[in-house]
Amino acid sequence: MALKAVIFDLDGTLINSAIPFKKMKSRIIKYLERIGVTPDLLNEEMMNFEITHKAVKDLKSKGFSEKYIKKALDEVSNLMNEDELESSDEASLIPGVPETLKALKDQGLKLGLMTRSCRKYAEKILGRFDLRKYFDVILARDDIENPKPDPSHAIELLKLLNVSAEEALFIGDHWSDAECAKRSGLKFVLFRQDGNSHIWKSEVSKIKNIKEILRIIKRSG
Repeated sequence: MALKAVIFDLDGTLINSAIPFKKMKSRIIKYLERIGVTPDLLNEEMMNFEITHKAVKDLKSKGFSEKYIKKALDEVSNLMNEDELESSDEASLIPGVPETLKALKDQGLKLGLMTRSCRKYAEKILGRFDLRKYFDVILARDDIENPKPDPSHAIELLKLLNVSAEEALFIGDHWSDAECAKRSGLKFVLFRQDGNSHIWKSEVSKIKNIKEILRIIKRSG
């Protein structure tokens, strides 16, 4: 089936992020423990979605109401938003990104952005580097109930792009991107500037330069 759309992750794929993840996780964990989550249940080695999932399960087991838990999750989201937005001016553009996006659009392909960052951060970053004009659809963390690696994030984005999973390709730098692609039926390409991809299965396509995606698409076409 002919390729109709290319989907990109944001942090680590289009930009070098400056988000202070360790600080963010520390703030989130301290807040959750303060409102009733069992101390030492959470740690900074977890991803944010793992922290919130464990916290919700723990709070539910203790009989906290849905309203209480929703309020807690809203506050966690606010903490994440703050750290993301405060770091946006420190982010840097990955070499070759503008040229690659332009080349893809010139080929008539639709472009989508799927990120676990908040929409305000994504829009600010794209605007800062003049990349917004290339994207047909953006789907951020706060646009959807269950962000990646949950497949619903990709499924909703595909729906908005009006293409099937077989007609799209997803490029990301993290295992959660690969997991989301696998669970939603998307073809996946791993982008690692450092070339550190030895932990990945051999069947995953890998690139070190974002412009290489053009070669992969040409070859598959």
